[in-house]
Amino acid sequence: MFYIELCLKGFLGLDGRPNKGGINLGQAKQMMHEWLQHRNVLEELLESIDDEHIDFRPWEGAIALGELALHVAGWNDVFVSMVKTEEFASPDIPECQTMGDVRKVVKEFTKKTKATYESLTDADLEVENNSSHPKLQGSKKRYLTAMYDHEIHHKGQLFVYARLVGVKEVPFFANT
Repeated sequence: MFYIELCLKGFLGLDGRPNKGGINLGQAKQMMHEWLQHRNVLEELLESIDDEHIDFRPWEGAIALGELALHVAGWNDVFVSMVKTEEFASPDIPECQTMGDVRKVVKEFTKKTKATYESLTDADLEVENNSSHPKLQGSKKRYLTAMYDHEIHHKGQLFVYARLVGVKEVPFFANT
């Protein structure tokens, strides 16, 4: 019973984890908050990687470290935008020559994605989507779930890349 009271009062989120400040954020805002925790860690991780490693590939044919970071940021913006537009279009990802460039572009995508995310309502998430992909069919919330999984998957790869190029201290996988 106590658990239910905490949920109703907004102290626990939809996933049962504590809500920041005991405020009921709503599903869309809570999902954004949880995504931002992961994105902030990604941005922190990228701060620890030197320019000489921008093109690091752990095997022939692998995506380069800098490209992988840009892939995460660019495509996750597409997923969030799809909730509003249903348009699946490749992101415009600029060429980067340095890790400073990569960090700057990732931060720009974060800002853009966050602004789109902030415009979403809980009602937007419940609308049926038009996806032809079997794993995405259902409510538009599925786009955000896929985006979240995409962020975590590739962030995990970037943690391994960072270790392989000699980064000794990496941030905790999620800020809480």
